[in-house]
Amino acid sequence: MAEPAKYHARGAAARDKVLGITQRATPLPFSWAGEMRVRFSDFQVNEIGLDGNVIHLKTVGLTEEQKKAEGITGKEATDTKPTDAETKPAEEQSEKPKPPVKVIEVAPEDVKILEDLAGEKFAQELVDMFREAQTADPEQPVQPTSSEPIDEKQTRGQIHQEVRRIFQSRVETTTDGSGGIVATAIRDRPRGKKRSRGGAQQRDHNRERKDNRPTAEYLHFTLYKDNRDTMDAVSQIARMIRSKPQAIGYAGTKDRRASTAQRCSIRHTQQRNLAGLNGNLWGIATGDYEYRDEGIHLGQLLGNEFVITLKNCHVVEESGEAPKSVAEQLELLRSNVGSALEHMATHGWINYFGHQRFGTHHIGTHDIGKLILGDKYEEAVEALLAYDPELAAEYETAAAAAADQQDGTKKTNLEELARHHACMLFRTGKDAKKAASMIPRRFSAEVCVTRHLTRAGASSMRDFVGALTHITRGLRSMYLHAYQSHVWNHAASMRWERHGTRVVAGDLVIADDAAEPLFAGKDDDGDDIINPVDDDDSAPVRARPLTAEEAASGRYTIYDVVLPTPGYQVAYPDNDVGAFYTDFMGRPDNGSLDPRKMMRMRREFSLPGRYRKLMNRFLAPPSIEFRTYTDDKEQMHPTDLDVLKEAAEEPAAKKTKMDEDGRENGDDAAAAAAEKIAAVVKFQLGRSAYATVTLRELMGDMQEE
Repeated sequence: MAEPAKYHARGAAARDKVLGITQRATPLPFSWAGEMRVRFSDFQVNEIGLDGNVIHLKTVGLTEEQKKAEGITGKEATDTKPTDAETKPAEEQSEKPKPPVKVIEVAPEDVKILEDLAGEKFAQELVDMFREAQTADPEQPVQPTSSEPIDEKQTRGQIHQEVRRIFQSRVETTTDGSGGIVATAIRDRPRGKKRSRGGAQQRDHNRERKDNRPTAEYLHFTLYKDNRDTMDAVSQIARMIRSKPQAIGYAGTKDRRASTAQRCSIRHTQQRNLAGLNGNLWGIATGDYEYRDEGIHLGQLLGNEFVITLKNCHVVEESGEAPKSVAEQLELLRSNVGSALEHMATHGWINYFGHQRFGTHHIGTHDIGKLILGDKYEEAVEALLAYDPELAAEYETAAAAAADQQDGTKKTNLEELARHHACMLFRTGKDAKKAASMIPRRFSAEVCVTRHLTRAGASSMRDFVGALTHITRGLRSMYLHAYQSHVWNHAASMRWERHGTRVVAGDLVIADDAAEPLFAGKDDDGDDIINPVDDDDSAPVRARPLTAEEAASGRYTIYDVVLPTPGYQVAYPDNDVGAFYTDFMGRPDNGSLDPRKMMRMRREFSLPGRYRKLMNRFLAPPSIEFRTYTDDKEQMHPTDLDVLKEAAEEPAAKKTKMDEDGRENGDDAAAAAAEKIAAVVKFQLGRSAYATVTLRELMGDMQEE
């Protein structure tokens, strides 16, 4: 029987079968399940640099040596908030009367221009933000404002231009992923605090030069985040230091519901300014600063180290089997799973694309990609806007009940219901305009499609190709790459089922003269891994089929074998696996497509293809530990921030969870009755690997109902 969704059941065997994830290379006498991410810190991801070192946050803020070099003393030594002010006593500053603030007003005709271009609401928000930026306390941040998504690129360009003119370059605008305009006020420096002479920041620059301290264009730092999206964290940091998000470089995005650490770089920023943000950013900490001549760019990582805690673990019992005690299950897990992990470390496992690649809705991203590749654009739009009638019907009641709620989880659930309700309004024709305006912005593909189709009334409602091409490139590519991944998974399963670890004639290997590494192209939409960049399929890698003599020579192993994702620039295996591509893709339920005809009239729908190794292996020896516990809130493995906090505490203050709960020896019997099993597994994967695929291999297949 399938486990509830919160268990790491991977959607059970039926879902795996649909996605082509059907084979396993690791022997395991039984399957077991566990609950993942009871706490977000149960899932920890630390980037592995190109030098092989695992990135950990070692210092929050400036080190003592850095503080000394910056000339920070006294209170500043512990409070390094960025400031342009000279160090003066507060009472001395307050003695001088503040000059009256001269507010620049926006002309009514300019307000009208903004209203015509971006709507009355956004125009008024811009004016209000501009006024607040001029009148508010300089130390008080002014929140940015955002417009609704704007489909027309020309209109967005006009808005950027008019905002610069009207607000005299004191409001900065950028375009977000959904096509909306994000406006940020640029604050004036407080009067009397000049940049050029005598200010603390300028003196810091001078001190750097006098001390011969290395200076460079980029400041590298470690970004640690808890339960935050990488792009969201980067945007907030950029906003606080009055910079653009594009100025911050990183090797790729990390999973949101996790505790993660990675290296980033930012241009033209002093370390004390960045250090000063610590404590002011929820769920974010920075440290380990270093000036470098080069920035960090997408894809510049070797992989990631995962430390994953699975709670409420249990052995999956066969039908009719008597339930086992916690002690019996613990013994079974300890006796068998460790050897399975060792087998994986030695022999590897099939390098499947994970579930995240295929989306979370009933209609998978690969289904939408299949329709796009088959030139069925109207059906693709309908699939993208698919909805559940029951969830759609729940929205209005849930919205009324949650009107006064501020809980983030409830907000997320309400947004899901809002999406279903909006898609229902659109698909049924009840109110397309309302639907286009009410879809939450985080569903950016749905937002882009509905706004494009309703932009000009009935005349635009049939422009399905235009609607799809208005989706941002990265998101649009996701659907096409998901279809490629779907085919690859099924081909990999077929190849393993037929030939196992044997190298056979016609298998593909990378050509000996290929100058580029196999995965020079970057993998997007990774499952709980770093996502370097969009899967641009541009790596100049060539593969060739092996002859019968080469296959039998022993020169090549299963770890050399690659399979292509369908495309017009790849070769296909010259054996039954190659024939499988033609047969599988040619089936009506898989799109009736030809793997050798992946070029389309529209360049954005053409797929060059790429190669992916059939087998995956760890970058370093893995480990797993099973233990019992009683409280699901217990932190089984310390995060980087936990380690730093613990090091700063006195030994007497370090208490176990049991001590904090006040349990005494007399409570042992009650605690034992509530005992559960947790597994803490640690492993390193390359950047194109999937953590959930690794866990499936280790945990076995779930039973079908």
